[in-house]
Amino acid sequence: MRCLLILTFAISPLVAQHHHHDQNLDWTYNDQEAIHRSFTLTGADRKLVIDNVSGYIHVTGSEGSQLELNIVRHNHAESRDRLDAAKNRVRLDISQQGNTVDVFEDGPFRNGSDGINYRGDDHYGYVVIFDYDIKVPRDIELVLKDFNHGDITVTGTSGRFEVHDFNGGITMDQVAGSGKVHTFNGPVKVTFSRNPEHDLEVHSFNGAVDMYFPQDLNADLRYKTFNGGVYTDFEVAPMGTSSGRINGMHYVYRSGRDGSGRIGKGGPELSFHSFNGPIRLHAKNQ
Repeated sequence: MRCLLILTFAISPLVAQHHHHDQNLDWTYNDQEAIHRSFTLTGADRKLVIDNVSGYIHVTGSEGSQLELNIVRHNHAESRDRLDAAKNRVRLDISQQGNTVDVFEDGPFRNGSDGINYRGDDHYGYVVIFDYDIKVPRDIELVLKDFNHGDITVTGTSGRFEVHDFNGGITMDQVAGSGKVHTFNGPVKVTFSRNPEHDLEVHSFNGAVDMYFPQDLNADLRYKTFNGGVYTDFEVAPMGTSSGRINGMHYVYRSGRDGSGRIGKGGPELSFHSFNGPIRLHAKNQ
């Protein structure tokens, strides 16, 4: 039975601005470079940290201890001089310390150690895009950050995660970990192969949030939305709300902007925040 938590407001949602490196780019000078690196990670504390500015990040979990980085660097510029500047000023730092692999895109747009003050592609006269296709040990901890010109996808991992994108969607499929998922402009879709055992926090400013859980979910739910509703396939024991039925569907309604409830026996806290877009919690078919 589908439960419905409805929060409705009269303010019109903003339009999300998505950016992809294969759109809206018409540069005169272009070239690319392939980068391949492989690491052997053993033990239980394996971790991958990627702090990228432009490009997509695609991660796939696999058995074994190998971490394989396959990166394509795309250089686009308005002139030969600007192309040379891109190659000289933007660099990729790849390092390993113990069982942690760290990948960091550095350039004139950095503000401090990891902040970004990006003034737009036209300001620099070039754009450098790093596209990642990565194979990782399945239980690795992931910290993935991206800013522009791409999405983030994660498939088949079971470790903790922190996934942050600014202009791009986030898709995680058949994951079994828990952690944080944040994006500003873009949808979020996460499908769990096993229900989270620890707290989960999901934020999207402009974009829908769709979460898919196994049917035996036990969790404490917290939600906050401004333009949009919160919908769930799971029975929710409301806290401080009224309940009833609309068109044959069980619903829980709250007149404020945030709320909470309990799914099943309760458990880890599942926290969802969205400004423009719905939040939907789906029960997976086994």
